[in-house]
Amino acid sequence: MELSQLLNEIRAHYEKLLTRNQIETVLSTRIQLEEDISKKMDKDEEALKAAQAELKEARRQWYHLQVEIESLHAVIYIKQERGLEHSLHASEQHYQMQLQDLEAVIERLEKELQEVRRGIEKQLQEHEMLLNTKMRLEQEIATYRRLLEKEEIRYYGCIQGEKKEEKPTTSRVGFVLPSAIINEISFSTKVPQKYENEKVETVTKQAILNGNIVKESTEAHGTIQTEKVDEVIKEWEGSFFKDNPRLRKKSVSLRFDLHLAATDEGCLQTKQDNLPDIEVRLIMRRSCSIPSIKPPSAAN
Repeated sequence: MELSQLLNEIRAHYEKLLTRNQIETVLSTRIQLEEDISKKMDKDEEALKAAQAELKEARRQWYHLQVEIESLHAVIYIKQERGLEHSLHASEQHYQMQLQDLEAVIERLEKELQEVRRGIEKQLQEHEMLLNTKMRLEQEIATYRRLLEKEEIRYYGCIQGEKKEEKPTTSRVGFVLPSAIINEISFSTKVPQKYENEKVETVTKQAILNGNIVKESTEAHGTIQTEKVDEVIKEWEGSFFKDNPRLRKKSVSLRFDLHLAATDEGCLQTKQDNLPDIEVRLIMRRSCSIPSIKPPSAAN
């Protein structure tokens, strides 16, 4: 039941994460990005139009000034007055400087507009990458969901088709140590005859304080056939709980490390006769700080 609850919690967590956070974040980011881009483009277009208008006005003024300069030149040539020629030269330099300043402003605005356009293109590319990432995440979440559902179906199918077989025996050794001294004992236990060919070894560690077991961990490690994985793990787990019938499973930390010898995804769909052997390690820990645990009265 705990595995089913854990699968449901994981499924609900990913669905909430997908529907509430990622989609809203991507949509809000896209809307904000489009608004910022639109505002920036409008602002830059207005600035460009204003600069173009100024340039047009400056060129018109420059044209009139050229006409005026030519008129002044004509007057100068006619009247031959150096004073007018000097004034004309000063005016020409003044307006020429103004025209250069306006051209520099226009060039700067055009460069800024190009940078803005490049920034917009970059932001659009990043947005497209975010959308692609979102799609990949959705595909991965869907794949994980399918795998979890298949694993759940396989787990319950194994429970229903499980046969009653002899459980492996475990040995327990305890030593009484002086007060306030904790000792950790490790030893190996033999497995039943039917698993000797599978090369399975069980190691149990106990921490004893004042004659009481305060912490215990059991580790089973071996290479077994793939079709016997569920059966062996259940027997190992049963041997760990048998001396403490009141022990709740949720008070025990279980860690299953399955190292598959064949990593090909298609291996799961092959016939059982062709399945490779796999390496299985089961580690179980419990502590007497949990109220439901009672230290054993005698060592087996």
